[in-house]
Amino acid sequence: MSLALLMLLTMSSLFLASSAPHILVAALLTSTAVASVLLSSVKPHPWLAYALFLVFLGGVLVLFTYISSLSSNLLFKKVKLEILAPALSLVVLFMSFNKPPTPVESPSNPLMTPFLEMTLKELFSPAAYPLYLYLFMYLLITLLYVVALMKTYYAPLRKTL
Repeated sequence: MSLALLMLLTMSSLFLASSAPHILVAALLTSTAVASVLLSSVKPHPWLAYALFLVFLGGVLVLFTYISSLSSNLLFKKVKLEILAPALSLVVLFMSFNKPPTPVESPSNPLMTPFLEMTLKELFSPAAYPLYLYLFMYLLITLLYVVALMKTYYAPLRKTL
């Protein structure tokens, strides 16, 4: 678990040190994958982490396509080691002295088991169906609006001359 946290912090520092859009998207995707693996190991139901990762992956793919169409001829710049090396050494130092966190919502914890069952029942209760319907309609209208916007200009979402 501490190795995954170390990798997550390393990817975050790489995200801060880089300016090339392709490296930014790769660092963001890697840190999201590590965060979803950490979330699935802590929670008793890993489907939430996988669904979150798939939704985020779809958004990152759209973002990657948009960025690569804008900056297709951009060369990669070297990562500034003056910033990255102290940040990574602080992360390693912090992780070596810190104890690994223990999951609070463990299924083996008898006090948390009724809470988890209650939360899962409330998630799929019939009282939440209007919220799901509203969320579905909002996402559908947003999708249709973006598709109509793309057909209007016949180009990517950038300023046309």
